[in-house]
Amino acid sequence: MKSYYLNTVSTGNPGYNNEVHTADCAFCPSVFNRVYLGEYSNGVQAVRAAKAKGWSNADGCIHCCPDAHHG
Repeated sequence: MKSYYLNTVSTGNPGYNNEVHTADCAFCPSVFNRVYLGEYSNGVQAVRAAKAKGWSNADGCIHCCPDAHHG
């Protein structure tokens, strides 16, 4: 299980999505621009949780959550 975070700033990526990252991702946002989502087995579960929490445009980071990245 890994820890997942949601980037609260959506302007830094081409799709303007709120990207979901693992804690060890090089692109994980600073503590000022992220929300802790919890521990999950994979990025798909983490993105699903983010959407359930109201972040409808959540998407997986292409680098750390490629299984949940839809562009």
